[in-house]
Amino acid sequence: MAIAFGLALVSLGAIVWCTVAARPVAEPAQPKGTAGPNPWVAAATRADPDVQWARRAETKVMISRAGRADLEPVPDGRLDPRQRHVKVTIEHRLHLARRDTLIEALRQGSGFPGTLQQVTDAAFGAIKVDGPGLAPTTRLAPVLTSTGDMTTAQFTVTVLRQLRPDQLLKLNFEEPKAFPLIVTGRTISVLPGEWSVLRLEGITPEREEQERLGFTVGAYPVSMTLAPDSFGFPDVVVEEDFSWATALGVLTAIALLVFLVRALGAGWWARLANRELFVGLALAAPALLIPLFAEDWSAVAYVILFIAVPLLALRHAGRVLPTSPPWDTRDLLIVTGAGVLVGLGMLSWSWLHGQLSGQALLLGGAVAAVAAAAAAVAFSVDLGVRPVVVRLAVLSAEAALGLLALALWLRALAGGVYPPDSTRLVLALSWALIPIAAMAVATKQWKRSAVVGAVLISLLVQGWPTEWLDAGSWSLAVPQDEPRIGSLELTPIVRGVLGLLLLGFVMLVLRLRRLGGQLSAVDNPVAESTMICVLMVLYITPSGSTTLADIDVPLPLLAITSLVAWGSAQWLLTGPRVAIPEPMDLEEHRALVRAALHKRLLLVSEQELYRIGRARIGAGELTMSDFDQQRNTLEAAMNLHGRHPETAFATSSGCTPWYNGVHAFTVSLLLSLPFALVYGWPEGVDLTSFIFDGRYLITLPAFGFLFGYFYPRVRGTQPMTKALHLTAAALLTELSGYLSTLAEPDIGAFDKAQVVAIVVGQVMMVCVGLGLFWEWRTMHLAGEPWARVRNLRSIRSLAAPTLALVLAAGTTAASSAAGQTVDRILKGDQIVTIQTPR
Repeated sequence: MAIAFGLALVSLGAIVWCTVAARPVAEPAQPKGTAGPNPWVAAATRADPDVQWARRAETKVMISRAGRADLEPVPDGRLDPRQRHVKVTIEHRLHLARRDTLIEALRQGSGFPGTLQQVTDAAFGAIKVDGPGLAPTTRLAPVLTSTGDMTTAQFTVTVLRQLRPDQLLKLNFEEPKAFPLIVTGRTISVLPGEWSVLRLEGITPEREEQERLGFTVGAYPVSMTLAPDSFGFPDVVVEEDFSWATALGVLTAIALLVFLVRALGAGWWARLANRELFVGLALAAPALLIPLFAEDWSAVAYVILFIAVPLLALRHAGRVLPTSPPWDTRDLLIVTGAGVLVGLGMLSWSWLHGQLSGQALLLGGAVAAVAAAAAAVAFSVDLGVRPVVVRLAVLSAEAALGLLALALWLRALAGGVYPPDSTRLVLALSWALIPIAAMAVATKQWKRSAVVGAVLISLLVQGWPTEWLDAGSWSLAVPQDEPRIGSLELTPIVRGVLGLLLLGFVMLVLRLRRLGGQLSAVDNPVAESTMICVLMVLYITPSGSTTLADIDVPLPLLAITSLVAWGSAQWLLTGPRVAIPEPMDLEEHRALVRAALHKRLLLVSEQELYRIGRARIGAGELTMSDFDQQRNTLEAAMNLHGRHPETAFATSSGCTPWYNGVHAFTVSLLLSLPFALVYGWPEGVDLTSFIFDGRYLITLPAFGFLFGYFYPRVRGTQPMTKALHLTAAALLTELSGYLSTLAEPDIGAFDKAQVVAIVVGQVMMVCVGLGLFWEWRTMHLAGEPWARVRNLRSIRSLAAPTLALVLAAGTTAASSAAGQTVDRILKGDQIVTIQTPR
């Protein structure tokens, strides 16, 4: 034991020695533009006085709207479509005599392109544009033009900015940086484009027109402020005492909370472990908002989300599950082996960036691993089981290497220079403990596949593979903006919170699966509340606007769609119902369907007897006694089958609610996919933003899932009548999202009709198609041909599907025409577009 403890101390000492001996990693190299001498300053002092007086500087500033080509190099996550994208093009022209020494310095281009900024700032002064930058300032190569005794040097600078629709644009013209001055005066022209000059500071215009402002300044700073042409300043800003948007948002939150409590059920709240979990999450939730109010305390939010909440989830899973995790030594070897692979990457980074020399790293790592393995052998040699001893030795060596890599990473983290994505990786692995525990609780067992899936999902929550595989993110931390969803900056903690919301939604769906394994779930209020929660979450839409087939549609705070989804779902499930004998298996379903088909045959036969009897009795071909005899025979047969309404086509067909719901969801999704060509495919910088952007693809399929899950309770007695009721509920919910569009005075009636046609066409296509499929499926499960209930040669029988196809074709035509009217739908810049959510 003394030898074992001694070897363990040697291993630990090697790790401590490597950590103490590690040097701080140097900061990333500064851009070349900030280094190097300015060749113009030296050349300016050598010129003759006559040549110096011949210099003239002109600057033209052009302000325009940034186009698609301008924004193409900007990362998607940084663009906020709801804001104004401004392009400022600056053209500097310096007129020089042919014998000016500055021309030769310019032609030599010493330090170009790194010193281009120094050259322009020295001669013309820097021009600063307020507002968040979309991309780094770009500078074109200087262009020299010689005519006669004069040479003109032109420098072009492009600046991209992202501003709120009502934000002012401020331009600061700073004094030239060269001493002595290269030019004594500067002539500046500003072409404001869609902007109007609001304020001038230190400027006396020499040319003042609507489209151009010209002035001359010396070696002193001046500034101007511009306002958008379409923006007006109200004389009095009236604070609204009541806001429908806020009221609807609060009402939606209350309704969601009520249904969530009901969805969990009284049995869930009765368990002490569940109440402790709820209290823990309730205490952690406010702390996650700390970064919004105090950025200096953001570390507290990170500790709570990535340490406290995962430990709370694991503790809850350990108390709820009846058995402990079935992990063995092989599992530990696999986990530590994966950790060693990641650790080797960190050790390679430490060597490449000089944190430790290669010799010291190899020596320290070898000593730590070998001593740890030897200590494990010394501890376990008394067991006498060779496989166990070997596994413990390998496990100890892997743990030592992983601990060494972790220690060096913490040392680099303390120095502020470390691989950027290494932090996200550690946070993702910590966050993965939450879905691991959640899946264990949902399935009532620990599964290795669930652990692997949870880790992969956690990595996707923190970024797409393209983001993880970016070589620069594993080099040195370079200051850069985080991607955004609208105005929400996707920091790791924001991504983690969004991942928690997505996980909560998945848990609701898994609860529906667990409850839907029995036929009684159709009438279970817990299942109904869970389904309504799912629908309401899918239909929550934040403020902004949406693009529907190239039509920019303004949207308010659309909590109203969530409330309408709640109301329509309640209406769909609370209609009048007749007593339905539910078949327990497919054999009972076949018997019910065949009895219903026989009864339909008798009803059709009775109608046919009355139809042809009138003509045949009048013609003397049929006597009244024969007619009465046939009628009595049919009535006796119908009395034998009962006079109650037919209900065989309103049952669950002997299948569980979850099974029916999945089939209905799948068919609805397939019918909805063609409309992705109208709305556009979802996009996102990570898993949660991608799913959030793609909700429009599963909102109608969610209604289809409700249709299948609660099919016996849906209004109607036949698949098609139930489908028509579903159409009414889904159409009301979908159209409620476009109330502001239908009331918008700047949008013409034809364009409003296009929006309605698109929505109606999609809803009809999905719901009517689902009804036809359900009718076929009911007959298929009963082993009967579909033609016995729907005659494909009858116009009346094909009326509903024909109407759906016509509306779908109209939708396609409307969306095609909508692309040509986008410029005249919304006027001005008060209303902007956002691609997500739809």
